[in-house]
Amino acid sequence: MTLGIFKRTYTLRRFEKTQIVRGRVRAAYTDSMVSLDVQPLTSDDIMTLPEGMRRKKNVRVFGRLPMYTADEKTGTLADRIYYRGEWYECVGVSTWGNTPVGQTEAVYGLIPAESGVIQLAPVIQEEGEGMNGGEG
Repeated sequence: MTLGIFKRTYTLRRFEKTQIVRGRVRAAYTDSMVSLDVQPLTSDDIMTLPEGMRRKKNVRVFGRLPMYTADEKTGTLADRIYYRGEWYECVGVSTWGNTPVGQTEAVYGLIPAESGVIQLAPVIQEEGEGMNGGEG
Protein backbone atom coordinates (compact mmCIF):
# COMPACT_ATOMS: atom_id res chain seq x y z
CA MET A 1 0.00 0.00 0.00
CA THR A 2 1.35 3.40 -0.95
CA LEU A 3 1.06 6.07 1.69
CA GLY A 4 0.73 9.70 0.66
CA ILE A 5 3.61 10.71 2.93
CA PHE A 6 6.11 9.00 0.59
CA LYS A 7 4.81 10.69 -2.56
CA ARG A 8 6.48 13.65 -4.23
CA THR A 9 5.61 15.65 -7.33
CA TYR A 10 7.32 14.56 -10.55
CA THR A 11 7.00 15.44 -14.22
CA LEU A 12 5.25 12.72 -16.22
CA ARG A 13 5.69 12.93 -20.00
CA ARG A 14 2.99 11.15 -22.00
CA PHE A 15 3.31 10.73 -25.76
CA GLU A 16 0.83 10.79 -28.60
CA LYS A 17 1.11 8.50 -31.61
CA THR A 18 4.38 9.04 -33.48
CA GLN A 19 4.12 10.59 -36.94
CA ILE A 20 6.35 11.08 -39.95
CA VAL A 21 6.84 14.82 -40.57
CA ARG A 22 9.06 15.87 -43.48
CA GLY A 23 10.70 12.48 -43.50
CA ARG A 24 11.50 12.43 -39.78
CA VAL A 25 9.79 10.60 -36.94
CA ARG A 26 8.08 13.06 -34.59
CA ALA A 27 6.54 12.35 -31.17
CA ALA A 28 4.25 14.96 -29.63
CA TYR A 29 3.97 14.87 -25.84
CA THR A 30 2.26 16.49 -22.88
CA ASP A 31 3.96 17.03 -19.52
CA SER A 32 1.95 16.76 -16.30
CA MET A 33 2.88 17.22 -12.67
CA VAL A 34 1.85 14.06 -10.79
CA SER A 35 2.18 12.70 -7.27
CA LEU A 36 4.24 9.48 -7.18
CA ASP A 37 6.30 7.34 -4.83
CA VAL A 38 9.62 6.65 -6.61
CA GLN A 39 12.16 4.19 -5.17
CA PRO A 40 15.40 2.81 -6.64
CA LEU A 41 15.44 -0.91 -7.38
CA THR A 42 17.68 -3.09 -5.26
CA SER A 43 20.33 -5.33 -6.83
CA ASP A 44 18.06 -8.32 -6.18
CA ASP A 45 15.14 -6.56 -7.92
CA ILE A 46 17.30 -5.84 -10.97
CA MET A 47 18.33 -9.50 -11.24
CA THR A 48 14.66 -10.52 -11.55
CA LEU A 49 14.22 -8.32 -14.63
CA PRO A 50 14.57 -9.85 -18.11
CA GLU A 51 18.06 -9.40 -19.61
CA GLY A 52 17.04 -6.63 -22.01
CA MET A 53 15.51 -4.54 -19.20
CA ARG A 54 18.53 -4.59 -16.86
CA ARG A 55 19.72 -1.03 -17.12
CA LYS A 56 22.30 0.87 -15.16
CA LYS A 57 19.58 2.68 -13.21
CA ASN A 58 16.02 1.50 -12.64
CA VAL A 59 13.31 2.78 -10.32
CA ARG A 60 10.01 1.40 -9.06
CA VAL A 61 7.14 3.88 -9.24
CA PHE A 62 3.85 3.72 -7.34
CA GLY A 63 0.89 5.97 -8.09
CA ARG A 64 -2.85 6.19 -8.53
CA LEU A 65 -2.81 6.89 -12.25
CA PRO A 66 -2.42 4.70 -15.31
CA MET A 67 1.13 4.36 -16.64
CA TYR A 68 2.01 3.02 -20.07
CA THR A 69 4.85 1.15 -21.73
CA ALA A 70 5.65 1.64 -25.43
CA ASP A 71 2.99 0.31 -27.78
CA GLU A 72 4.40 -0.75 -31.13
CA LYS A 73 0.95 -1.43 -32.59
CA THR A 74 -0.26 2.15 -32.05
CA GLY A 75 3.18 3.74 -32.48
CA THR A 76 3.19 5.34 -29.03
CA LEU A 77 6.35 5.81 -26.96
CA ALA A 78 6.47 4.78 -23.29
CA ASP A 79 5.63 7.24 -20.51
CA ARG A 80 8.63 9.00 -18.99
CA ILE A 81 9.28 10.57 -15.61
CA TYR A 82 11.90 13.11 -14.66
CA TYR A 83 13.68 11.86 -11.54
CA ARG A 84 16.79 13.40 -9.98
CA GLY A 85 17.79 15.27 -13.13
CA GLU A 86 17.38 12.36 -15.57
CA TRP A 87 14.61 10.92 -17.72
CA TYR A 88 13.36 7.36 -17.15
CA GLU A 89 10.96 5.41 -19.38
CA CYS A 90 8.29 2.93 -18.36
CA VAL A 91 9.36 -0.64 -19.12
CA GLY A 92 6.77 -2.61 -17.13
CA VAL A 93 3.42 -1.98 -15.43
CA SER A 94 1.17 -3.77 -12.95
CA THR A 95 -2.22 -2.33 -11.99
CA TRP A 96 -3.54 -3.37 -8.59
CA GLY A 97 -7.24 -2.70 -9.14
CA ASN A 98 -8.39 -5.18 -6.52
CA THR A 99 -6.87 -3.29 -3.58
CA PRO A 100 -8.49 -0.48 -1.58
CA VAL A 101 -5.78 1.87 -2.84
CA GLY A 102 -6.18 0.87 -6.51
CA GLN A 103 -2.58 1.72 -7.30
CA THR A 104 -0.34 1.20 -10.30
CA GLU A 105 3.19 -0.13 -9.85
CA ALA A 106 5.68 0.36 -12.68
CA VAL A 107 9.38 -0.09 -13.38
CA TYR A 108 11.12 2.77 -15.17
CA GLY A 109 14.61 2.51 -16.66
CA LEU A 110 17.09 5.32 -17.26
CA ILE A 111 17.14 6.37 -20.90
CA PRO A 112 20.24 7.76 -22.61
CA ALA A 113 20.40 11.36 -23.77
CA GLU A 114 18.28 11.96 -26.87
CA SER A 115 20.03 10.67 -29.96
CA GLY A 116 18.08 12.85 -32.37
CA VAL A 117 16.39 9.93 -34.16
CA ILE A 118 12.94 10.97 -32.92
CA GLN A 119 12.01 14.63 -32.68
CA LEU A 120 10.16 15.33 -29.44
CA ALA A 121 7.69 18.20 -29.62
CA PRO A 122 5.46 19.45 -26.80
CA VAL A 123 1.74 19.58 -27.51
CA ILE A 124 0.70 23.22 -27.91
CA GLN A 125 -2.19 23.90 -25.56
CA GLU A 126 -4.93 26.38 -26.28
CA GLU A 127 -5.16 29.44 -24.03
CA GLY A 128 -7.03 28.64 -20.81
CA GLU A 129 -6.37 24.91 -21.14
CA GLY A 130 -4.46 23.53 -18.14
CA MET A 131 -1.98 20.69 -17.97
CA ASN A 132 -3.17 17.30 -16.82
CA GLY A 133 -2.24 16.87 -13.20
CA GLY A 134 -3.17 15.31 -9.92
CA GLU A 135 -3.15 11.66 -9.10
CA GLY A 136 -5.55 10.54 -11.77
